[in-house]
Amino acid sequence: MNKINYLAILVTGLLAFGLSLVWYSPLLFGNVWAQTDGGSVAATPMWKFFTAPLREIITAAVLSFLIMRIKPKNWKDAVVLALVLWFGFYVVQLTGAIIWENASLQLSAVHAGDWLMKTLFMTIVLSAWQRRTSRKAKQS
Repeated sequence: MNKINYLAILVTGLLAFGLSLVWYSPLLFGNVWAQTDGGSVAATPMWKFFTAPLREIITAAVLSFLIMRIKPKNWKDAVVLALVLWFGFYVVQLTGAIIWENASLQLSAVHAGDWLMKTLFMTIVLSAWQRRTSRKAKQS
């Protein structure tokens, strides 16, 4: 029986949050976010930076749970799983915000790209971590 690897979940979730910080920085799409939403990282209250990573850690935990059951055989299977989950959940929810809340298409595309990048990253890393852990357990 596979065990939940809490270290893998924590590390992957925190790294995904770090990737998101880069995504919304002026290096990538921070200017689109600031122009569209009127926000900036500098104006963001500090408490958000302490609570925001919880979203990625929770997502990593759910992905880990699914990966333990689905057992993607390689990175290609992990990519397919990530794309299915991203489209089936994130894109569908975001479409609702666009339709019903008049969310900006440009900013929604930036958000969708962020979650696509994080979902791919977390699914590939957690799948590889799980396969590695399973191989080690079989060898012992």
